[in-house]
Amino acid sequence: MKKKKQKSTRSSAPSKPATAFRHFGLSLDPFTTLALQKHNLDYFIGREALVDRLTSALFSLGNVGVAGEPGMGKSSLLQFLQNQVPANYFKISIGVPLDDARYFLAELLREILVQIPKVPGLNLREIGKRMEEETLSKNVLLSLIKSISARSPKPLLVFVDDLEKIKGDRVQHLTRSERTLQLLEELKPLLELPNLAFAISLQEEFYAKVGLVVKEGAEPTVLGLFKNIVLVERFTNDEMRQLLDLRLKQAGFKGGVEGFLEPEALTLGLALAGGNPRRFLFLLSEGMYRGFRREGSRVEFQDLFEAVNEHLKLDLVCKKLLYFLAKSGRAVASNQDLQAFMGLDMISIARRLEILTKNRLAEMVDVADGMKVFA
Repeated sequence: MKKKKQKSTRSSAPSKPATAFRHFGLSLDPFTTLALQKHNLDYFIGREALVDRLTSALFSLGNVGVAGEPGMGKSSLLQFLQNQVPANYFKISIGVPLDDARYFLAELLREILVQIPKVPGLNLREIGKRMEEETLSKNVLLSLIKSISARSPKPLLVFVDDLEKIKGDRVQHLTRSERTLQLLEELKPLLELPNLAFAISLQEEFYAKVGLVVKEGAEPTVLGLFKNIVLVERFTNDEMRQLLDLRLKQAGFKGGVEGFLEPEALTLGLALAGGNPRRFLFLLSEGMYRGFRREGSRVEFQDLFEAVNEHLKLDLVCKKLLYFLAKSGRAVASNQDLQAFMGLDMISIARRLEILTKNRLAEMVDVADGMKVFA
């Protein structure tokens, strides 16, 4: 006879969370991306005035540009604008990271054929078949798009992301914005079509180029085809805190921000992010992972610092000084309390404050009695 297997008398202890966010009682990772997906637009904050300005221009069929540095939320802004488009427009979305006009037109036409079911007097299925069978020239593609937009029962609004990722050309000594301008010049006949309008993400340098043209009174060329070009500004610290609070709530966190993140860690994260929401979320994600590995109850200053130090390799003295800055907000090398806290003289502290400044972990904000003040 086979012996019956005895049940184990050992208590089955709860297994440790497999992911960092679950360790902190969250139902999902709050720091994965910005609001790029439709279902994540609850995270969208701080751009309401821009949305009003751009929708007004776009719905009157004026081209608009959204410029800014990487990570400032240009893609989120375009996604949000798309979700404001009423049913009396067709909306088309493409991503074109290449500075090639024919490629741009081909991508646009393919997406138009997907989004628009039929157009009076044109066989869209035949056009699609033709695209599959042969490589159409730039002029032919432009002619087809022109015919479709002219006969379309509704105006077309086209959202173009990734154009800010066009690279400069060292051989021809062209900057990214100059290559983007070349592409838009080639596409000028497309941008002038009456039943079609574009919302395009652009580099921060492109926005500066617009300001320079206006300032010098030069011929705006293709720049004049944009009814509005806005610069997506950096977030204020209050907006960054609002972003963090909103994401924690969306992830099911029950306590306040301080229950998740040590105040000094938040100060450090805000300083390092410099108003860039993507950088802020990246730092918080890295800090959360290290807090999870440490099995801490919340993300602390050391977690965030270690994430930064992994790249910068700062010494423990710099870490201690950085903590003092996060705690007090300001530091002067001649401060006797700071010298006592650090166990260093004024010259040694001043040297390390310069190191932190060089690595953008601190900045010189004032000069008091001939001494530099850092924050």
